[in-house]
Amino acid sequence: MAHPQASQARPGVTTGPVFGWADLAADPAVQAGLAFFSREKRWINEQHLEVCRIPAPTFREQQRADYLVTAFREIGRLARIDEAGNVVVPITLAGDAPLLAVTAHMDTVLEPRKKDDVRLRPDGMFEGPGVTDNGSGLAALLALARVLDPARLPPNLRRNVLLVANVAEEGEGNLHGMNYLCRHSPFHSTIEGYVVLDGASTGHITAEALGSRRFEIVIEGSGGHSWNDFGRANPVHALGRAVAALADIQLPQSPRTTLSVGVIEGGSGVNSIAPAARAKVDIRSRSNAAMQTVVDTMQRLVTRAVEVENRGATDRLSGYKIREIGFRPAAAAIESNPLVECLQSIDAFLGIQSRLDCASTDANAPLSLGRPAVAIGAGGRGGGAHSPLEWFSPEGRELGLQRIFLAIASLISRP
Repeated sequence: MAHPQASQARPGVTTGPVFGWADLAADPAVQAGLAFFSREKRWINEQHLEVCRIPAPTFREQQRADYLVTAFREIGRLARIDEAGNVVVPITLAGDAPLLAVTAHMDTVLEPRKKDDVRLRPDGMFEGPGVTDNGSGLAALLALARVLDPARLPPNLRRNVLLVANVAEEGEGNLHGMNYLCRHSPFHSTIEGYVVLDGASTGHITAEALGSRRFEIVIEGSGGHSWNDFGRANPVHALGRAVAALADIQLPQSPRTTLSVGVIEGGSGVNSIAPAARAKVDIRSRSNAAMQTVVDTMQRLVTRAVEVENRGATDRLSGYKIREIGFRPAAAAIESNPLVECLQSIDAFLGIQSRLDCASTDANAPLSLGRPAVAIGAGGRGGGAHSPLEWFSPEGRELGLQRIFLAIASLISRP
């Protein structure tokens, strides 16, 4: 049965000669693909819940990767784990042709401690760590693995598809999986574009990379007793001065730049002078140069805080270091990005209200290399990301999946 929203273009919408949505969506093979997502809603939901019940904290995604390899193989796809730990699934549709990569990160900030931590609520909502970020993206990959078949695609295909469930997107993962895919993977030289599936919302098309740099500040001293050794330089006091100074930095407003101290640690008891203190700092901006300016200021302020603490101390601090623990390069939107043009046209055709935005996602890696990339949601609704009560509603998910399928069908068949 034809999808009612995809059977014809809405009045006043120009599909244009490049994408031709009315013709594409009317193709019987494509209609069969669009209908799949409604017909198989139950199966997609079951896969979504099952994959989320398998722990996959950043740097420890192996168990989930093994599960996905098995799941893809049961669907009939060749799947393997690459050197970075990514699950890669090549789908050959056009012989020895270039690739369109469709990716979703496997890792989560929190992990379920037991299977029941990820649950189906009586109202049909999913609840638990990672059900939206990024269980929705992984469920989409599994659905795409089933539907991407010549019998459900237009004729004269010119590209192949590479499905990738990648590691290390969250936190200090530093986009390791995606960086490997873009720079070192055996596939990297043949990938022409990257569609990143992250979260649920169809209301955005991320085509500009928000940069981030993360640092750990460590200040060390001798430590000691709060009374007997009073007068020794105190790492906690030095760190406190540094953090207060960082909070007072006049950050650039254009381009918007932010700084946040997210973690402070140090000491073992109220009656002790700590032998060490540490903090973790997150700096973000649309501009790599603006981030570097803030980094330079941070280094000066930490040095000054240590010098102030050492003045007149009976035992000086033994040292300090500022270690970079994460870097996601900022990147401006590519001037002519066929993936953006394709998705905006699809959204007009399907009646999806979306906007271009700038965010920090796996798309940072290819965008920083000047390669066409977007990050989009996989459909449905979600919220509470990175919390134990994260939630996802599968209601309406099929429209998001149909959007992705139409984009893939167009991009792998266009000249």
